[in-house]
Amino acid sequence: MVWRRWPVNVKALVRTVNHTLKSHNLFPENSRILVACSGGPDSMALLHLLKDIAIHRHTTYEIGVAIVDHCIRPESKEEVLWLQHQVEELGLPFYSATFDVPRLSKEHKKSEETIGRQVRYQWLNEIAQSEGYDYISVAHHKDDQAESILAHLIRGTGLNGLTGMAVVSNDYDIPVIRPLLDVPKEELLAYLADRKLTYCIDSTNDDIRYQRNRIRHRIIPELEAVNPAVVDAIVRLGSSVNEDVMVISDLTSRTFDKLVSIGKDEVRISRRALRQEPLAIQRRLWQRLVSTIDSDLTLTSAHQEQLLDIVNTGEEKTFTIKSIKVTAQCDTIKIYCEH
Repeated sequence: MVWRRWPVNVKALVRTVNHTLKSHNLFPENSRILVACSGGPDSMALLHLLKDIAIHRHTTYEIGVAIVDHCIRPESKEEVLWLQHQVEELGLPFYSATFDVPRLSKEHKKSEETIGRQVRYQWLNEIAQSEGYDYISVAHHKDDQAESILAHLIRGTGLNGLTGMAVVSNDYDIPVIRPLLDVPKEELLAYLADRKLTYCIDSTNDDIRYQRNRIRHRIIPELEAVNPAVVDAIVRLGSSVNEDVMVISDLTSRTFDKLVSIGKDEVRISRRALRQEPLAIQRRLWQRLVSTIDSDLTLTSAHQEQLLDIVNTGEEKTFTIKSIKVTAQCDTIKIYCEH
């Protein structure tokens, strides 16, 4: 994909980012913000935009910059040194770490993308905690959001995957913030050009062996041939689905409270009562039920189909998922951890 570099209205761009932050009550005065920065265009734009936001709000932020060398490219070490020099010139704290992601990928039999993301966020959280930062800020933008939704769609996700990335994620002890989700890539590039800011280019971003790059360089351009505003359309879809998911999640919580009995080491629910609920609620209830026993367990579609079969039959059934055991006798379904 080739992004066009339109002239940018810096004040309008700052207002857009500021609106995203204000709508989520983020970055109050004197916030300590750790910026995850690769040295690439998106994160360099984020770093400088946060400084502009502080001026716009007539406040001050304590900003630190953190980079992870994933050891995937030979030039990555030089990029860390380049970024360190840039950050020192700005007078900001700098943190770096090195992880041999290709080796970890082979050891754990996971993709480099997955392992890289895991070690990166874990380390960022540790640094933010140890250094007293209030937030971790990352540079995902509107185009990234559209790519993320498409990636989930391709994998056959449920509604939750179609909501895309959240502005605020609380998966770690320190909140991860995405201030740029309302900003298209081309505006970030125009901002960098306007400010004459330099950045690094990651050559792996053009490697279509990675799924995200294939979506970016092949699939989205084809979709833009049908609808030039397809990125905006996909992002709107994500926002719309998110509104629906919030309603369904609220209904699921109410149904859980009404139907589920929680014991010391188990949860119970009536098969007959569960059968009366819509399938959308049943599927979410099952995830809530197993998560009550094992918070790390995510049900697959195959698991869901087997569990729904337990609901619809009156026979005695037993089903095991990793450490979780589900038994159904007469009207009672019991979920517990099998030691």
